[in-house]
Parts: sequence; C-alpha cells; structure tokens
Amino acid sequence: MNNNKRYNGAIALIKSQTNYTEEEAKEKLEKWEGNYMNVIKEYLNPNFNKKKEVNTKSTNEKMMYEIRNFMDTANAGYLRRKKEEEKKNEYLKKVYEKFLEVKKNYPDCKYNPPGVVTCDTDCKNPLCPGELLPGNIYSKMKKNEVTSNKEKNEVINL
Repeated sequence: MNNNKRYNGAIALIKSQTNYTEEEAKEKLEKWEGNYMNVIKEYLNPNFNKKKEVNTKSTNEKMMYEIRNFMDTANAGYLRRKKEEEKKNEYLKKVYEKFLEVKKNYPDCKYNPPGVVTCDTDCKNPLCPGELLPGNIYSKMKKNEVTSNKEKNEVINL
C-alpha cells in the first residue's frame, strides 16, 4: 500500500501520457523502480533502453584480428601475382611455340633459346634477333634501333 500512495501521482501522469491502464502503469512503474520517465520513454520507444552491444575486444583479440587481416591481404596478393605469372608463362610458351613453327622454315637459323642465344647477323628468320653483341644487344635489334632513330629524326626534321 505504501508504494501505491507513492505511485498515485506517477500513475496519473503515466495514464495521461499513455494508453496504459492503472494496472499496467503500476506494473511498469515497479519494473522501472518508480521512474515514471522511463515508463513513458518505453511506451514511446520500446527499444530505448536496449544497450548497443559494445565491442570490447582484448588486446590479444585485436592483435589476432590484425594478423589475420594482414595474412588475408598477403595471401590475396600472392594468389594475384601467381595468376599473373601463370598468364605470363602461358603467353611466353605460345610465343616460343610460334617461334619454333617459323624456325622450321629456316633450317640455317642457330638461335634456339635457352640453350643457344645467338645466331648470324644475316639470319633470314624474321623472328631471330641475330647475333648477340657486347652489352646484351642483338644485331638485328641494333639495326632496327638505327632505322627507328632515322625515322624519328625524319619525323622531327619535317
């Protein structure tokens, strides 16, 4: 009975602000230990007192999360590089097979990488780079450089 006398004013206020009956208002007041404001807030927003889950991780958990994240990133990078390397090797294999096909038409060509990396300067094979000169430059490539430089000069001089 003592609680009812104490809650009379609060129950009247709650009833005027909500559509609770007197019994519901008493229940809610008891639930909220006499705090009529919380009863009204709960009526307006039933989720108002639900605390957001605070993500408190220990230092060890944070460390392990960062390590996993780092390793996942490193693994993704490794897989990407491995795939690119496989594509590159596939391309080089196709180029080498094409070179071998063309080389069949030129039996005098000595160029056969990776074993023999030089040939004659005047080799007729269009895919053969020619003789390996000092400075790791091939003779046919050097001719092409001179030709392309002349073309560049001609274009510039125009």
